[in-house]
Order: sequence, then structure tokens, then C-alpha cells
Amino acid sequence: MAVCLIAGDSIAVGVASYLPKCTVNAKIGISSTAIVGRAGNANVLVVSAGSNDPHNPRLVDNLKHIRAKASGRVIWIQPIDHVAAAAVRSVAALHGDQIVTFSPAGDHVHPASDKALADRIRRVM
Repeated sequence: MAVCLIAGDSIAVGVASYLPKCTVNAKIGISSTAIVGRAGNANVLVVSAGSNDPHNPRLVDNLKHIRAKASGRVIWIQPIDHVAAAAVRSVAALHGDQIVTFSPAGDHVHPASDKALADRIRRVM
């Protein structure tokens, strides 16, 4: 079992280089459906999901499936999109999980600073 696992999309890819003690299973552009298969056992699971499919009618179900694969604590990276953010907040609330937020870059999807986001994650680990 990994001490720390980062699972998710391009946001997870970006933050991973600043969290070198974590195992990374992330890919740019993937949906929450694809992230289900990337989550797994870890003392801490960091998840970035929903940014690429905020209007997927199965988003909440996918997030619940991701959460069900966790064996330890879960830290969610909240997407900027308000629909995806609400979905993440709802699943996190069911389990008392931590959520980290970030200031967006000009594309209004990715963090303005991957390092700043990694620092926020590290503080709640």
C-alpha cells in the first residue's frame, strides 16, 4: 500500500512533481470515469476529478466509486467549475474528507500555481 497516491487528471499531474513522496496515477484530459480505475489503497489518497466532465450525469456516482476504493484518508482537489465543485463537495461531505481549493490560471481550469496547490495539500496531509 502506498503512503500517498495522487489519482486524477491534468491538475493531479501538475501537482505531483511537488509531492515527490507520492505515487502518481494521473493522466491529462481524463474523465472521472477513467479516474475510478486509477484510485486505490493508500494512507492518503489525493484526488483531482470532475474538471474534464463537469456535466457528466454520472459524475457523483464516479466520485463515490473513487472514494469507495480508498483505504485511508482522502483529500479532494476541488475543481473550478461550479457543477463539478458541488459534486466533489457533496461526496467529500459524506465521509468528512478534506477539500483543497486553488486560484485558477487564465484558462479557469488549472491552478495558477501547481506549487501553491501542492503546499496546500501538504498542509492537510
